[in-house]
Amino acid sequence: MSDAEPRSINKTLVQVSKAKGETRTFQIYDEKFLDVTIDNLFGQKNYQLNLCMLEPWPVRNREFSWRWLLSMAYFAIAALAYMVYLFQNPYGEMLSRLIPFFVIFILLLLGSLLMFMYRSPNVTEFRSRYCGCVLVSLLYSNPGKEAFNQFVEELKQRILAASQSVRIDKHRMLINEITKLRRLRNESIITERDYVAASRRIPNMRA
Repeated sequence: MSDAEPRSINKTLVQVSKAKGETRTFQIYDEKFLDVTIDNLFGQKNYQLNLCMLEPWPVRNREFSWRWLLSMAYFAIAALAYMVYLFQNPYGEMLSRLIPFFVIFILLLLGSLLMFMYRSPNVTEFRSRYCGCVLVSLLYSNPGKEAFNQFVEELKQRILAASQSVRIDKHRMLINEITKLRRLRNESIITERDYVAASRRIPNMRA
């Protein structure tokens, strides 16, 4: 059996998020495919997409995790109160008792900061054409605005070209998309919740 033919790489984007301890690599290859690799503390995920199943117009998603922001504020105020008390009372038996609590609040503050950064996405998303399921999530302006914009524009043009070359009807496209989404769900690339939400859109489109 002969070896598989090597890929023809069109464009690559590598993004590193120090806050998440994560590296995302996106590679457009053979004119109409996208390879996505995500490396983080939980392991590696890799999947491939045919660009014709993507909507060519990306969506900016910028959210703030207010829960973790409020947690940061609470622990910061508590740590500040302990620090003020320790400065005003540098001696005495209470000092040795309060220092561990001060350290704990500082650690909780740092943990809340990390969770705030992790839960507050600033991404540009490409969704599936019919079901609207997020399949590509790019860290906004990472590694730099120029490189990011060039890759997004290249990806948009490749998606449009791949879509124009499709020669099957909408019904077949719907079947292909939900089949691909089911495979991505089974591989833990998308969540069960995302898959169910995507599946529910199918009957409305058939009408």
